Amino acid sequence: MRMMKKLLIAAMLMQLSVTTALAQDKTLLISESGLPYTAQTWFAYGSQNIDQNDIVGCWDQGKRIVTAAYTGEGWFVIMAGNTPYTMQTYLVSETWPEEWIAQKTQEGYAITSMSRSNSQWLVVLSQGSGISRQIVWQNTWDNLAPWIAEQKGHGYSITDLAFDGKGWLVVMSQNSKFVSQGYFTADTNNDMMRSIKSEVWDKGFNLHQVAYGGGKFIVTFGNYAYGDERFQNLQVNPDDPKGYIRQQWEKGICIAYIGGGVVT
Repeated sequence: MRMMKKLLIAAMLMQLSVTTALAQDKTLLISESGLPYTAQTWFAYGSQNIDQNDIVGCWDQGKRIVTAAYTGEGWFVIMAGNTPYTMQTYLVSETWPEEWIAQKTQEGYAITSMSRSNSQWLVVLSQGSGISRQIVWQNTWDNLAPWIAEQKGHGYSITDLAFDGKGWLVVMSQNSKFVSQGYFTADTNNDMMRSIKSEVWDKGFNLHQVAYGGGKFIVTFGNYAYGDERFQNLQVNPDDPKGYIRQQWEKGICIAYIGGGVVT
């Protein structure tokens, strides 16, 4: 294992007892060194809706949404300057906004982040991602697995996935920032962290995404098109997510990805 490349921090399980659904909320944070982002900022909304004024204000400053999810902190949006995205739009919808996505795709946008709460989808589309084509399918994971394998043979990689309470919705893209990719599933937090250490970081790979739903973690990993020599850190349900983010920033490390998940 490359000592300065990866740091495995013991994941902590947050004990919540408000409701059965809340007991299964997750906040998943991947931080990385070597990212080009500048002036990174975040918004956490708890039980409130995303404030459009926050997003538009950051857009006006040249910042873009780099990752967003429904988490144990509610909707959590992370933005930054110096991203590849030239233009950006987003939509919060009770149903998957297929027609809106199709329209934006014709305008040169691609899905760059998406997530599902108990009742709503958040979908972020961006221009300038480099993605040439995307396909989306929703099903149980067992049914998705052979489809994912088939699409990988056509040059697609998983660029986002989310659980809607019944099944998984997977976005696969061509010409993404990933040049190789594998994945595994885990039923427990401890099993996931052990597999990340042995199958990802010890073998010199990078985490791409960690998602949770239906009592299952799904981890995607592999190589980037550039900048594989990255320091990475994963936190699961940190006691103080905002404090953790500040600590990473003080070390010159940015938040690359935030994930979540809730079982309804």
